[in-house]
This record gives sequence, C-alpha cells and structure tokens, in this order.
Amino acid sequence: MKKYVKVEAQDSLVRDMSSNAIVNNNKSEYEKFLRTSEQKYKEKKEFEKLKTDVNSMKNDLDEIKSMLKSIVCNWIINIGKTKITCSNNGSIC
Repeated sequence: MKKYVKVEAQDSLVRDMSSNAIVNNNKSEYEKFLRTSEQKYKEKKEFEKLKTDVNSMKNDLDEIKSMLKSIVCNWIINIGKTKITCSNNGSIC
C-alpha cells in the first residue's frame, strides 16, 4: 500500500494514508509558512512588551503625580498661607 496519495487538483498536497492527514510537500511554501509564523510571533512579543512598558509608564506617572501633590502641599503649609492638611483624596491638599 502507498504511504502517500496525491490530492486531486493540488500538486503540492498529498494524503498520508496511515494518518489520513493532508500534507503539503512544497518546501518553499513550508518555509514561507515558517517565516510568517515567526514574524507573527515576534510582532506578538513586541506588542506585549509595548503594553507592559505603557503600563509601567502609567504607574510612574501616577507616582510622580502623587509626589508633586505632596510637594505642593508641603510648600503651601510651609509658607503659612493656609492651614490645610494634606490628603490623597483627589485634591491637592
């Protein structure tokens, strides 16, 4: 019994008779598939890294914002213009 049988109307495809799978035996198409898969994988990894970087920058900005609020609060209190207690409830102090 033959191990592979050609698929009609497709020269590069054969059927593996032991597993009944369709196999592409065109090497250039296979290499193209591998290149495309590798490129998609790299793009996905790059997107994930960019997403992580953006989230890190958001956290850094939140921390900077909090520090600036604290500095402004301390400055206002130290110059004695007003007696306000500092808080982190959304207002400066």
